[in-house]
Amino acid sequence: MSELTKRGLAPEDMKRAYLAGEGLGEPNQKRQANDPPILDPLSGVLSGVGLGSLTPRSPRSEEHVRAIEEHFRSRFEERDEDVNIDAPILTPKAHKRHVEERGLVGGLLAPLTGVLAGLDIPTPQESGLKAIPGNDPNHQYQAPGPTDVRGDCPTLNTLANHGYLSRTGVTSFAEAANAIQTAYSMSFDIAVFLSALGLLAGGDIPTGKYTIGGRDSRVPETLGVPVYGIDRHGLFEIDASVSRGDRYFGDNHSFNISRWNKIVDDANNYGDGLFNIEAMKHNAADQVDASRANNPEFAFGGNFAVVYATRALLSRPLPNGTEPNVPDFKNVASFYLNETFPDGWFRIPHSYSLVDLLGDIGNLFLFKPQPLGRNYEGRFVPLNISIPDAPADIGCLGATLLASAAPDEAEPVVQAVNALKDQIFSKVLGSAACDISQYEQNGGNPYYTAPGENVNGGSGSGITHKGEWDSQTVKPSGASSGQPVKRSTKGRVFSA
Repeated sequence: MSELTKRGLAPEDMKRAYLAGEGLGEPNQKRQANDPPILDPLSGVLSGVGLGSLTPRSPRSEEHVRAIEEHFRSRFEERDEDVNIDAPILTPKAHKRHVEERGLVGGLLAPLTGVLAGLDIPTPQESGLKAIPGNDPNHQYQAPGPTDVRGDCPTLNTLANHGYLSRTGVTSFAEAANAIQTAYSMSFDIAVFLSALGLLAGGDIPTGKYTIGGRDSRVPETLGVPVYGIDRHGLFEIDASVSRGDRYFGDNHSFNISRWNKIVDDANNYGDGLFNIEAMKHNAADQVDASRANNPEFAFGGNFAVVYATRALLSRPLPNGTEPNVPDFKNVASFYLNETFPDGWFRIPHSYSLVDLLGDIGNLFLFKPQPLGRNYEGRFVPLNISIPDAPADIGCLGATLLASAAPDEAEPVVQAVNALKDQIFSKVLGSAACDISQYEQNGGNPYYTAPGENVNGGSGSGITHKGEWDSQTVKPSGASSGQPVKRSTKGRVFSA
């Protein structure tokens, strides 16, 4: 609240109450002096990934300022009779009451303070075998409209195309975390981690809003710096992607059929026709090698975990839940080629957890360990970071570096990032036996940014209609185009 008051964004009556120490909840409730400490912004893992603080700040309209004020007023002044501690998304007041009355049930986060005090909170959702979308009329496929945002992540685009998160593509920390649980049967901890990472990558942290694509006027910029959406290059949008080209070569937002053909080939050659972990090991190693050899700006720093996490998520939660160990073309391809749930698709019967993800990241990395660093001025510059030996520890290191990356060097952003790290990332990762404090002093910057480098996301359009691909590649055919395929008795995919 101090930052909102200082920037003139808090309503006047709330500002007076705050300055008088009267608190923002019940009358005469004093402000607690237990806000999280602000960590050293010069520590190795808090180096900014961009030059956003040097970007001219566009003035906020009166309407935009009023919208920000209304957001915080509605959160802090909720009437007692309107509080619902059983809602799937908890307002700050409902969250606080839930914890007071029921404790931290089902992995709920502790009450948030400081700059995060206005965030709505996701809650644990049911998991298990279930048809998605099934016959639910609210979740049938609809193509995005002209003002709807889609981005680089096919699985998030699928959620928006089916209404599990807002079809506009403008979502929030709580909404996206709940959608990930509901549609993909991922556990509460991994859903919170991934959604918080999206908020960190390109969202407005105090309000929890972000887009699954590029910058959008419907997302406030409470901290006074541009908010670019999760398509901003460097955190979610990365080099060596599964389905997008490297940014250096131009179009890193449209679906890249060459990358898809490569992953289909790897499934054929190493996975017996399946997009399994064995195939993903080869695909990740080959793509990192190719990007490092051919992309003069290839960056493989604190975001190294994303290279492996995206492939693990392709292999683990996307198979049909009726055959959860069979990530075949019929089910996996639909998410990438059409951004829809396959016909007759069920979510997996047992939740995929953060423990599972961290272990998969480490196993994929260890198949062919790669040095962390980036290509710069014709040479590869290594990061001064030691890699652990155990797979789960490697995953933990990657998650820590991601959680520590400030997308802007402005002090309010650094403070907000530290609040996310202390109050959300450390708690959620701690539940997966990942103590991020042990890696905070690992040394080295997680990202490099060359002077004048444009780190902003592009249009964030992604796929807007079924079956589109980028204009830079040859129209696909056979298995990779989604045409009918023949399968051997062993399950190998062949081109039709």
